[in-house]
Amino acid sequence: VGSGNLLDGIDEALDTLTAGETTVFRSKLVGGDMAGEEAEVTVKVNAVKERELPEANDDFAKLASQFDTLKELKDDIEVQIAKSKSYSQGIQARDLLTEELLKIVDVPVSKEMIESDVNRHLEGEGRLQDDKHRAEVTLESEKSFKVQMLLDAIVDAEGIKVGEQELMQYLMLSSQNYGMDPNQFVETISKNGQVPAFVGEVARRKALSIVLSEAIVTDKAKNPVDLGEFLKGDNSSQDSHAGHDHD
Repeated sequence: VGSGNLLDGIDEALDTLTAGETTVFRSKLVGGDMAGEEAEVTVKVNAVKERELPEANDDFAKLASQFDTLKELKDDIEVQIAKSKSYSQGIQARDLLTEELLKIVDVPVSKEMIESDVNRHLEGEGRLQDDKHRAEVTLESEKSFKVQMLLDAIVDAEGIKVGEQELMQYLMLSSQNYGMDPNQFVETISKNGQVPAFVGEVARRKALSIVLSEAIVTDKAKNPVDLGEFLKGDNSSQDSHAGHDHD
Protein backbone atom coordinates (compact mmCIF):
# COMPACT_ATOMS: atom_id res chain seq x y z
CA VAL A 1 0.00 0.00 0.00
CA GLY A 2 1.31 3.42 -0.97
CA SER A 3 3.91 1.99 -3.36
CA GLY A 4 1.79 2.42 -6.49
CA ASN A 5 2.29 -1.26 -7.37
CA LEU A 6 -1.19 -2.46 -6.41
CA LEU A 7 -4.56 -1.86 -8.05
CA ASP A 8 -5.23 1.64 -9.32
CA GLY A 9 -7.41 3.48 -6.83
CA ILE A 10 -6.70 1.30 -3.80
CA ASP A 11 -4.63 3.94 -2.02
CA GLU A 12 -7.40 6.51 -2.36
CA ALA A 13 -10.01 3.96 -1.25
CA LEU A 14 -8.08 3.11 1.92
CA ASP A 15 -7.10 6.67 2.76
CA THR A 16 -10.08 7.50 5.01
CA LEU A 17 -10.82 4.04 6.41
CA THR A 18 -10.25 2.97 10.00
CA ALA A 19 -9.90 -0.52 11.47
CA GLY A 20 -12.96 -2.69 10.73
CA GLU A 21 -14.34 -0.51 7.93
CA THR A 22 -15.03 -1.71 4.37
CA THR A 23 -15.29 0.09 1.04
CA VAL A 24 -15.91 -0.73 -2.60
CA PHE A 25 -14.20 0.76 -5.67
CA ARG A 26 -13.76 -0.09 -9.33
CA SER A 27 -10.42 -0.80 -10.94
CA LYS A 28 -8.76 -2.83 -13.70
CA LEU A 29 -7.41 -6.18 -12.54
CA VAL A 30 -3.67 -6.68 -12.95
CA GLY A 31 -3.38 -10.47 -12.72
CA GLY A 32 -5.13 -13.76 -13.35
CA ASP A 33 -7.40 -14.82 -16.20
CA MET A 34 -9.30 -11.52 -16.08
CA ALA A 35 -6.26 -9.24 -16.12
CA GLY A 36 -7.04 -5.92 -17.77
CA GLU A 37 -10.78 -6.14 -17.18
CA GLU A 38 -12.58 -3.68 -14.94
CA ALA A 39 -14.10 -5.14 -11.78
CA GLU A 40 -15.71 -4.10 -8.53
CA VAL A 41 -13.24 -4.52 -5.68
CA THR A 42 -14.13 -4.78 -2.00
CA VAL A 43 -11.48 -4.07 0.61
CA LYS A 44 -11.61 -4.22 4.38
CA VAL A 45 -9.15 -2.71 6.84
CA ASN A 46 -8.50 -5.28 9.57
CA ALA A 47 -6.01 -3.19 11.52
CA VAL A 48 -4.15 0.10 11.36
CA LYS A 49 -0.56 0.14 12.57
CA GLU A 50 1.49 3.26 13.10
CA ARG A 51 5.24 3.38 13.58
CA GLU A 52 6.24 5.79 16.29
CA LEU A 53 9.62 7.38 15.72
CA PRO A 54 11.68 8.34 18.76
CA GLU A 55 11.95 12.03 19.58
CA ALA A 56 15.19 13.58 18.40
CA ASN A 57 16.81 14.55 21.69
CA ASP A 58 19.88 13.80 23.80
CA ASP A 59 18.45 10.45 24.92
CA PHE A 60 18.06 9.43 21.29
CA ALA A 61 21.63 10.50 20.54
CA LYS A 62 22.95 8.33 23.39
CA LEU A 63 20.90 5.37 22.18
CA ALA A 64 21.73 5.67 18.49
CA SER A 65 25.37 6.78 18.62
CA GLN A 66 28.47 7.23 20.73
CA PHE A 67 27.55 10.85 21.43
CA ASP A 68 25.94 12.24 24.59
CA THR A 69 24.01 15.09 23.00
CA LEU A 70 21.91 15.61 19.89
CA LYS A 71 24.07 18.58 18.90
CA GLU A 72 27.19 16.43 18.91
CA LEU A 73 25.42 13.85 16.75
CA LYS A 74 24.23 16.50 14.27
CA ASP A 75 27.69 18.06 14.10
CA ASP A 76 29.24 14.67 13.38
CA ILE A 77 26.69 13.95 10.64
CA GLU A 78 27.52 17.28 9.00
CA VAL A 79 31.23 16.46 9.12
CA GLN A 80 30.65 13.02 7.58
CA ILE A 81 28.51 14.50 4.80
CA ALA A 82 31.20 17.08 4.04
CA LYS A 83 33.87 14.36 3.93
CA SER A 84 31.72 12.22 1.65
CA LYS A 85 31.17 15.14 -0.71
CA SER A 86 34.88 15.98 -0.71
CA TYR A 87 35.81 12.37 -1.43
CA SER A 88 33.29 12.16 -4.27
CA GLN A 89 34.68 15.37 -5.77
CA GLY A 90 38.20 14.00 -5.39
CA ILE A 91 37.36 10.83 -7.28
CA GLN A 92 35.75 12.82 -10.09
CA ALA A 93 38.73 15.18 -10.28
CA ARG A 94 41.18 12.29 -10.33
CA ASP A 95 39.33 10.47 -13.11
CA LEU A 96 38.94 13.64 -15.19
CA LEU A 97 42.62 14.44 -14.74
CA THR A 98 43.56 10.96 -15.93
CA GLU A 99 41.39 11.40 -19.03
CA GLU A 100 43.00 14.77 -19.78
CA LEU A 101 46.51 13.39 -19.36
CA LEU A 102 45.76 10.64 -21.87
CA LYS A 103 44.52 13.28 -24.34
CA ILE A 104 47.68 15.38 -24.21
CA VAL A 105 50.27 12.62 -23.86
CA ASP A 106 50.70 9.98 -26.56
CA VAL A 107 51.37 6.68 -24.85
CA PRO A 108 52.20 3.88 -27.33
CA VAL A 109 50.98 0.46 -26.24
CA SER A 110 51.82 -2.89 -27.83
CA LYS A 111 48.80 -4.44 -29.58
CA GLU A 112 50.14 -7.89 -28.73
CA MET A 113 50.27 -6.96 -25.05
CA ILE A 114 46.67 -5.72 -25.11
CA GLU A 115 45.44 -8.77 -27.01
CA SER A 116 47.12 -11.10 -24.54
CA ASP A 117 45.55 -9.26 -21.61
CA VAL A 118 42.10 -9.28 -23.25
CA ASN A 119 42.27 -12.99 -24.06
CA ARG A 120 43.26 -13.79 -20.48
CA HIS A 121 40.36 -11.69 -19.20
CA LEU A 122 37.78 -13.23 -21.55
CA GLU A 123 39.05 -16.75 -20.96
CA GLY A 124 38.56 -16.25 -17.24
CA GLU A 125 34.96 -15.20 -17.91
CA GLY A 126 34.36 -17.96 -20.44
CA ARG A 127 33.46 -15.37 -23.11
CA LEU A 128 36.20 -15.75 -25.72
CA GLN A 129 33.65 -15.77 -28.56
CA ASP A 130 31.75 -12.68 -27.37
CA ASP A 131 32.92 -10.08 -29.91
CA LYS A 132 30.92 -7.21 -28.41
CA HIS A 133 32.36 -7.80 -24.95
CA ARG A 134 35.82 -8.26 -26.47
CA ALA A 135 35.63 -4.78 -27.96
CA GLU A 136 34.64 -3.32 -24.57
CA VAL A 137 37.42 -5.14 -22.72
CA THR A 138 39.95 -4.12 -25.37
CA LEU A 139 39.19 -0.43 -24.81
CA GLU A 140 39.44 -0.87 -21.04
CA SER A 141 42.71 -2.80 -21.32
CA GLU A 142 44.27 -0.24 -23.66
CA LYS A 143 43.33 2.63 -21.35
CA SER A 144 44.61 0.75 -18.30
CA PHE A 145 47.96 0.05 -19.94
CA LYS A 146 48.32 3.68 -21.01
CA VAL A 147 47.51 5.00 -17.55
CA GLN A 148 49.93 2.56 -15.95
CA MET A 149 52.76 3.50 -18.29
CA LEU A 150 52.06 7.21 -17.91
CA LEU A 151 52.09 7.04 -14.13
CA ASP A 152 55.20 4.85 -14.15
CA ALA A 153 56.93 7.60 -16.13
CA ILE A 154 55.88 10.15 -13.49
CA VAL A 155 57.16 7.84 -10.75
CA ASP A 156 60.56 7.70 -12.46
CA ALA A 157 60.66 11.43 -13.17
CA GLU A 158 59.74 12.38 -9.60
CA GLY A 159 61.92 9.70 -8.02
CA ILE A 160 58.95 8.41 -6.03
CA LYS A 161 59.71 5.74 -3.44
CA VAL A 162 57.36 3.52 -1.46
CA GLY A 163 58.03 3.15 2.24
CA GLU A 164 57.46 -0.07 4.14
CA GLN A 165 54.67 1.46 6.21
CA GLU A 166 52.90 2.74 3.08
CA LEU A 167 53.10 -0.69 1.48
CA MET A 168 51.85 -2.51 4.57
CA GLN A 169 48.94 -0.11 4.95
CA TYR A 170 47.94 -0.74 1.35
CA LEU A 171 48.30 -4.50 1.74
CA MET A 172 46.09 -4.39 4.83
CA LEU A 173 43.35 -2.67 2.85
CA SER A 174 43.85 -5.02 -0.08
CA SER A 175 43.45 -8.05 2.17
CA GLN A 176 40.06 -6.71 3.26
CA ASN A 177 39.06 -6.32 -0.37
CA TYR A 178 39.90 -9.97 -0.98
CA GLY A 179 38.28 -11.06 2.27
CA MET A 180 41.51 -12.55 3.59
CA ASP A 181 43.44 -12.39 6.83
CA PRO A 182 46.20 -9.74 6.40
CA ASN A 183 49.01 -12.10 7.36
CA GLN A 184 47.69 -14.81 5.05
CA PHE A 185 47.31 -12.29 2.24
CA VAL A 186 50.89 -11.03 2.57
CA GLU A 187 52.18 -14.61 2.70
CA THR A 188 50.20 -15.55 -0.42
CA ILE A 189 51.35 -12.63 -2.57
CA SER A 190 54.92 -13.13 -1.38
CA LYS A 191 54.87 -16.77 -2.49
CA ASN A 192 53.40 -15.75 -5.84
CA GLY A 193 55.99 -13.02 -6.38
CA GLN A 194 53.31 -10.30 -6.48
CA VAL A 195 54.79 -7.89 -3.94
CA PRO A 196 56.56 -5.77 -6.63
CA ALA A 197 53.20 -5.33 -8.38
CA PHE A 198 51.69 -3.90 -5.20
CA VAL A 199 54.70 -1.64 -4.70
CA GLY A 200 54.16 -0.35 -8.23
CA GLU A 201 50.48 0.30 -7.55
CA VAL A 202 51.24 2.35 -4.43
CA ALA A 203 53.87 4.33 -6.33
CA ARG A 204 51.42 5.10 -9.11
CA ARG A 205 48.83 6.30 -6.60
CA LYS A 206 51.42 8.64 -5.12
CA ALA A 207 52.32 9.89 -8.60
CA LEU A 208 48.70 10.67 -9.44
CA SER A 209 48.26 12.41 -6.09
CA ILE A 210 51.25 14.64 -6.85
CA VAL A 211 49.82 15.66 -10.22
CA LEU A 212 46.36 16.16 -8.73
CA SER A 213 47.73 18.30 -5.90
CA GLU A 214 49.19 20.70 -8.46
CA ALA A 215 45.95 20.98 -10.44
CA ILE A 216 43.41 23.75 -9.90
CA VAL A 217 40.10 22.00 -9.21
CA THR A 218 36.71 23.75 -9.18
CA ASP A 219 33.13 22.52 -8.98
CA LYS A 220 30.39 23.24 -11.53
CA ALA A 221 29.82 26.65 -9.94
CA LYS A 222 33.54 27.44 -10.40
CA ASN A 223 34.13 27.32 -6.64
CA PRO A 224 37.56 25.97 -5.63
CA VAL A 225 37.57 22.41 -4.30
CA ASP A 226 39.91 21.53 -1.44
CA LEU A 227 41.27 18.02 -2.08
CA GLY A 228 43.56 17.95 0.95
CA GLU A 229 41.65 15.29 2.87
CA PHE A 230 41.06 13.24 -0.26
CA LEU A 231 44.72 13.25 -1.22
CA LYS A 232 45.76 12.17 2.28
CA GLY A 233 43.44 9.19 2.16
CA ASP A 234 43.70 8.30 -1.52
CA ASN A 235 47.20 6.83 -1.33
CA SER A 236 45.84 4.00 0.78
CA SER A 237 42.36 3.83 -0.70
CA GLN A 238 41.00 0.81 -2.52
CA ASP A 239 38.75 2.87 -4.75
CA SER A 240 41.10 3.90 -7.52
CA HIS A 241 40.99 3.86 -11.30
CA ALA A 242 44.56 4.97 -11.69
CA GLY A 243 45.48 1.78 -13.47
CA HIS A 244 46.42 -1.70 -12.39
CA ASP A 245 49.39 -3.95 -12.88
CA HIS A 246 49.43 -6.31 -15.83
CA ASP A 247 51.50 -9.43 -15.81
